[in-house]
Amino acid sequence: HPTRAALEGWDGLGKNSPLRGKELVWLRDRLEAFLIHVQGSARIRMPDGTLMSVGYAGKTSHPYTSIGRQLVNDGKMELEGLTLPAVIDYFRTSPAELSQYLPRNKSFVFFRETRGAPATGSLGLPVMAERSIATDKSIMPPGALALIQTSIPYPNAVGDLESRLVSRYVLDQDTGSAIKGPGRVDIFMGTGKLAGNRAGLINDTGELYYLLLKN
Repeated sequence: HPTRAALEGWDGLGKNSPLRGKELVWLRDRLEAFLIHVQGSARIRMPDGTLMSVGYAGKTSHPYTSIGRQLVNDGKMELEGLTLPAVIDYFRTSPAELSQYLPRNKSFVFFRETRGAPATGSLGLPVMAERSIATDKSIMPPGALALIQTSIPYPNAVGDLESRLVSRYVLDQDTGSAIKGPGRVDIFMGTGKLAGNRAGLINDTGELYYLLLKN
């Protein structure tokens, strides 16, 4: 399969791309478009104020490469401070480096317009905020009920986000090319700016217990 650079160009404009003319929508922010590739779905505010929803429709065969990890490997960020807001802040202050780092993730995701339908997981069923998780399905049982214990950020009385320890039941409804190995779990936090801010800060250890039928 072609790489990300072959499909969208090193500058993200894709002037000679074989996909030229098949765009669903153009975004003014290249980094935001890339993050939608990572998340797999999005609701996009159009210039006339309407919302356009897009969802996952397939991907190329290239493995996912984390640009955050690439920044750490190059000594530009510390692993302990690696969060999505930190990565966004880095590229906001160094936008010229987008052309250097984004093509390193050769994987490319394709989308379809979902016309307002709720976000769905790899099982084809709607996912629920704070109750749906994504894991490596070559290891973990799809659709299984589990108990998770970890820290999740919540807004405090003045609106700042603070981590709180939670213990709750979740459903294993999704997966993703970035989710590999037994030690990786992603929690769906919902849609909107607050949900995105909360999701970007989740980078903690935890425990996951599956509930299985006993023969």
